[in-house]
Amino acid sequence: MSDRSNNSGPQSGNQPEKKEKDRKVGGFWWWSPAYLAAAVLAVTVGYFYYLMHQKHEPKPVQAAQPVQQPAQAAQPVHAVREKIESAYFFRIDGKDAQGRAASFDFIMLTGDYTWALGSTTEVVSKGAAVPEAEVAERVLSPKVRESLASASDLISVGLASQEGEREAEEARALARSQTIGGWLAKAASPGTGLWSLTLGQYKGCKHQQDEDTSFERPIILSGVRAKAEGANLQEALADAIGGRDNLPSRECYSRFDMTKVR
Repeated sequence: MSDRSNNSGPQSGNQPEKKEKDRKVGGFWWWSPAYLAAAVLAVTVGYFYYLMHQKHEPKPVQAAQPVQQPAQAAQPVHAVREKIESAYFFRIDGKDAQGRAASFDFIMLTGDYTWALGSTTEVVSKGAAVPEAEVAERVLSPKVRESLASASDLISVGLASQEGEREAEEARALARSQTIGGWLAKAASPGTGLWSLTLGQYKGCKHQQDEDTSFERPIILSGVRAKAEGANLQEALADAIGGRDNLPSRECYSRFDMTKVR
């Protein structure tokens, strides 16, 4: 026999065992201690990398929420005035609830002329009663008449002091308004509208600060310089004098009733 034929037998007999051994080793090689250690190390490194990434990853920035400031009450405004003869003139503007505008010459007589305490017809000047026959002429001085001559409407304003019962003082305020209306009717042209505004009893207002004027029983009248068509004069006037520390603001009196006389 040749060497080839002699060696073929033993080699053929060992091949199945060798293949089986290689299969087992190849199929279960990952159970080796070296691989397990490597796998544990890889997992550990990966975990720590994940933690470090999470730690240093920037977090989304949230928009700052606006801080709400407590609402502050509106401060009263000092209306500009001009002293002409014995009266203070305030040229003020206001709007009604529908936004229709009106402009006013609001006139308050100085402390030189005021209502006599408790009276609805008697006027006092520097401590002395003014003769009834002279009141209209002295109250409606030439400059006051000049201002009111071009007005489309005239408004007489009546009010009373805070002493006394409310009902009686409100009646007194109405009567004073009617007295001023009588003076205006004599001075106004026939086509001029006449209105009566009753403020009622003075309640007192902390924000009213005018050393030259008494807000309890001053003599007040007003002329309408201009007005939008259909303007509600009561609402516009209330808006014009509201929030002024040197005008008889609506909230300082018990009433605000305006009626048309003619």
